[in-house]
Amino acid sequence: METLISIINEHHKLAEEEELLLRQTLRTLHFPKGSVVIEEGKIDDSIYFIRQGVWRAHIEREGEDCTLWFAVQGETVFSSWGHIRNLPSRMTISSSSNSVVIEMKKSTVQKLSEMSPSFNSWLHLLYVDMILNSDNQLVDISYPKAEKRYLAFMKKMPEIFQHVPLKEVAGFIGVTPQSLSRIRAKI
Repeated sequence: METLISIINEHHKLAEEEELLLRQTLRTLHFPKGSVVIEEGKIDDSIYFIRQGVWRAHIEREGEDCTLWFAVQGETVFSSWGHIRNLPSRMTISSSSNSVVIEMKKSTVQKLSEMSPSFNSWLHLLYVDMILNSDNQLVDISYPKAEKRYLAFMKKMPEIFQHVPLKEVAGFIGVTPQSLSRIRAKI
């Protein structure tokens, strides 16, 4: 929790009352491997800051489990539908490993946004970073050759293989587990 407050203060100094509100409202949560954090079809308006672990967003379509993205330590996760529009999530987000996160409820975000220009500036940068990360991911997985998609993924998240089954990585880069094994053997 203190780490998150320090990160915010590095760029945008918060007033004492703003820091106090954060200390009173932020929660440290622990999720065992395999926990569903945000369920498809349910509303979740919180922002989660991953301190430890790996999370995966996925959907089930036509009986297939499709991985959309992974998030690792230091990244921020939320359901855009729930957080921004108060709508049910269109994906499930679960922990692929034992995880520790800091949760910031939307009510805290709203209260701090009303009282703190510094917090608003930090929040704006957070949203911009998330948009840029999403765009980078779209570019990285758009390589026509699966080998290039795999290499881009390895470069971005080399630690993922310690926490995630290869079939989920294969699904993310759009190949079968057998094809992924061949790609890995070739590299």
